[in-house]
Amino acid sequence: MRGIRGWARAVPGTTLVRTSALALALLTGCKTPGSYREPVAVFQQGNAEASSALGQYYSELNRFERDLYLDERLYDTGLEVLATDASGGPTPLVGKLFSPESIQARMDAIAVLGVYAERLATLAGAQNAGKLPEGATALGTQLGSLGQKMQTLAGKGDASASRYVEPVTTLVGVVASLVVEARQGQALQKAVEQGSAQVDAIIGLLEKDMVEVLGPQRLTGARQALASRVMFYNLHREKLSLAERRAVLDDIRRASDDYEALVVANPVELARALRDAHEALLRFSRAERKVESFEELSAAMQSFQGRVETAAAAVKRIHEPPKE
Repeated sequence: MRGIRGWARAVPGTTLVRTSALALALLTGCKTPGSYREPVAVFQQGNAEASSALGQYYSELNRFERDLYLDERLYDTGLEVLATDASGGPTPLVGKLFSPESIQARMDAIAVLGVYAERLATLAGAQNAGKLPEGATALGTQLGSLGQKMQTLAGKGDASASRYVEPVTTLVGVVASLVVEARQGQALQKAVEQGSAQVDAIIGLLEKDMVEVLGPQRLTGARQALASRVMFYNLHREKLSLAERRAVLDDIRRASDDYEALVVANPVELARALRDAHEALLRFSRAERKVESFEELSAAMQSFQGRVETAAAAVKRIHEPPKE
């Protein structure tokens, strides 16, 4: 990924040549794939990193709930570890607060955003139209399977999961139906225009998840874990040996670090960065190909990559095992 960013930095002796060549290409008024290639490559790479971080966050939701359940019982001896609760339902020890269908719907939504970005990058980077059909069959099979999978999720899992079905299956259809046109610039513009509403809808649903449910829930859990350790230490510190106090204080330190990481790692920033980058790509696709519009797109993609790297690193931090 560092290599992709390198295109935006000046190389001695090449900046003037690149700018002049770009100006000639853009000021002709032609919508060429070359004007998309490098920014779309950054978009693709950033999308892949954001998708990976979001996917990791979603896939570990049930593990987080189970760990929190056991953590409560570590510092409160009045709580039993049980497979079922008072009403007979499964506890987080054996149950799943988030159904597999619910998580799968979101993972598929993130996956199709990645395929969309990959298709844009392929179109923008192709030297000629003949190169594109080589993977068309595999791509069609992949997207067809994804579309069928999403259809089977309708009516399953929680109500929020079902809201992903329509925008995901529609975006699958947009990407799968793309054909190579005589001018690749037209194919790119068609992809961005037709996919725009569905990309916005998917990102909006991801953002809603993070803001209204997942983010507050995880932050509350981390705060609770920290509070339980602090309370335990304050109640029992006089009875603990030096070694035991050190162990509990080290645990408090780790819990404090985890809470701080969650505050910084708010994954909604990944969804918002994806949305802003797509909107920049959409504005460029609708604009005349002038140097100014290209520079605006380049700056937007640089910002996008920086935001994704920062947020993804913070999300990764909350999943790292504690240091001994």
